[in-house]
Amino acid sequence: MSSDPVQPGLRTLLVVEDDPAMLIALRDILEGAGFRVCTADNGEAALEVFASERPALVLSDISMPVMDGIGLFESVRKLPGGTMTPFVFLTARGTREDIFAGRSLGADDYITKPITSQELISAVRARLSRADEMMVAQLRTAYKDSLRVLANAIEARDHLTRDHVERVSAYAQAMGREMGWGSQKLEALEFGAILHDIGKIAVREATLTKAGPLSPEEWEEMRQHPEVGARMVQGIPYLAHAVPIVLHHHERWDGSGYPHGLKAEQIPEEARLMAVVDVFDAMTSDRPYHPAYSPERAREEILSLSGHQFDARMVLAFAACWDRGDLAPYL
Repeated sequence: MSSDPVQPGLRTLLVVEDDPAMLIALRDILEGAGFRVCTADNGEAALEVFASERPALVLSDISMPVMDGIGLFESVRKLPGGTMTPFVFLTARGTREDIFAGRSLGADDYITKPITSQELISAVRARLSRADEMMVAQLRTAYKDSLRVLANAIEARDHLTRDHVERVSAYAQAMGREMGWGSQKLEALEFGAILHDIGKIAVREATLTKAGPLSPEEWEEMRQHPEVGARMVQGIPYLAHAVPIVLHHHERWDGSGYPHGLKAEQIPEEARLMAVVDVFDAMTSDRPYHPAYSPERAREEILSLSGHQFDARMVLAFAACWDRGDLAPYL
C-alpha cells in the first residue's frame, strides 16, 4: 500500500492489485500519464486508502485475498462519497459471468487483461470525464433547486403570488422552444424565471400586499426591484446570462417601461419574452389590485398589446403556444 504527497493539479487514482509486478506496471503507466497513484494489494487495505485519500477513481482487480474486488466495490459504495466515485474492474477473469456480475452491481467499467497502456489511460480518462460531467449536472440541479427555494420564499410573502415562479418558468420554456432557441437561451430563461422578482426582497411586505393603489413613494419602491435583483446576482458568473432578464423584464416595447425606459430591440430578447409570460401570469392570478382574469380574457389582453407593450414576435410565439395547448397544463 502506498501514496505519495499530493501534487497540485494531479487527480488521485486508487489501484488495487495483488500481483506485485502488475501493480507496479499499472502505477507506472498511470503516473506517466500525469496521475497521482495510490496502491493496495487487497480490498481491505484499499478501504483504508480510500477513506484517507478520497481518490477520483478506483481501478481494482476482482480475485484478491482478504477481500476481493466485489467486496471492495460493495464496501466503497457504502462510504461517504463512494457512490459517486467511478469504479473500474480490471481482471484476467473475463468470463461473461464475471462481467455480468461486475456490471450488475453498478460498476462503471470492466476491463479484461491484458490491456495496452493507451487503452488503460483512455479508459481511465473517459470514466473521469463522465464522472465530472455528472457532478456538474448534479451541482446545476442542486443550484437551481436552491434558487427556487429562495425565490418561492420571497414570493410567499404575498400569498396571492404562490407558484408564480413555477408557472412563469413553464410558460417561458414553452415560448422559448416555440422561438427555436437553443439550450443556452433556454437555460437563461429558466434562471431568469426563477430570479426575475428576487429583488422584491427589498420591498416592504405592506407595499407588496397593499389592496389599493400604490402611493408615488410605494410605486417608486416597487419599481426598484429589477435593479435590486440584478445587483444581487450580477457578481455570480454562473448567473450572468440571467441578469438581463432580471433587470429588464418590466421594460416595454414602446419605451414606457422601467427601470431604464428601453425601447424595442434595445430590450434584451429574453427579457421581451419574460415580459409577456410575467404579465400573463399576473393577469390570471388574484392580485391586491385586481381579481384574476380568465385565461381567455388574459390572452386577448396580451394580443391587444402586441407592438405596444410587447414585442409582436413574442406575442405570436405566445399565441402559437396557446393554440397548441402548451400553456394549458399550468393554468
